[in-house]
Amino acid sequence: MTIAGRNRILIFSICIAALMVVGSISCCIAIVTHNLLAELPTAPESTFRLLSFPFFAYNNYAVLAGITALPLIALVLLICIFFLFEKTHALEISFFSLFIFALSFEALQLLFPLQVQYPLLVVFMAPVARIIFFFRFGACLALLTSSLFAHKTFTRETGSIIFLLCFTAFALSHVIPIDTIHTVSFFSFSRSYRYLLYSFNGIVCGLAVASFLMVGIYRSITEYRKAAIWLLVMLIAYTLLLYTGSWFFTLLGIGALLTAGLFFLKAIHQFYLWQ
Repeated sequence: MTIAGRNRILIFSICIAALMVVGSISCCIAIVTHNLLAELPTAPESTFRLLSFPFFAYNNYAVLAGITALPLIALVLLICIFFLFEKTHALEISFFSLFIFALSFEALQLLFPLQVQYPLLVVFMAPVARIIFFFRFGACLALLTSSLFAHKTFTRETGSIIFLLCFTAFALSHVIPIDTIHTVSFFSFSRSYRYLLYSFNGIVCGLAVASFLMVGIYRSITEYRKAAIWLLVMLIAYTLLLYTGSWFFTLLGIGALLTAGLFFLKAIHQFYLWQ
């Protein structure tokens, strides 16, 4: 893939992410206006004393804020990627941008609370759930591929690799049983399959961080060691936004995800400035 071709894809991704931002804000306004979260279930109260305080306890509106923020964060990071690497041929950044782009589709979760106001949406919830899982799996696989290309492996078959990633993510997204009825912020799996998604994403993302770290250690590249640390912070923040749901962890996750993403890009950009 040429630099010009990659930049055209980035511009297209930025436009899609901007549409997701507009859509997520519209859904957020509709949910708040109709007070749709008031009657929806929340997570059971934690036995841990600190998590029982209002600022640390599960709150549907905190979940709403976290999901709405994800496409906005993705849009900001995609714009930064475009301007920082506009004239740089970096395959790891090309696949990292796929990871960032996939984050914007978490906003589709905002359609679930709207079922209360618009019952017709129930028909589309299962396909929407599959789409969200497709992008979740795709994000993890794109991140792992990005880390492998950080070892300075070169190929012209970028399109074939993206097709393989999409095919794998599509297959995985149709394997896990889902429950689209009893859910607000994330999906409720049957108990025997609940940790399949968690373990897969955790292992793949852990390998991606380790791969960036190994590049920094074995090639003595300080920037990649920093990038590995910031990538780990990004993934932790992303997990907080998806699976916690308190105002404390939501605000912490938004700030950490955006800040770590910017510092990750800065570290990789500094490396290429010296090349």
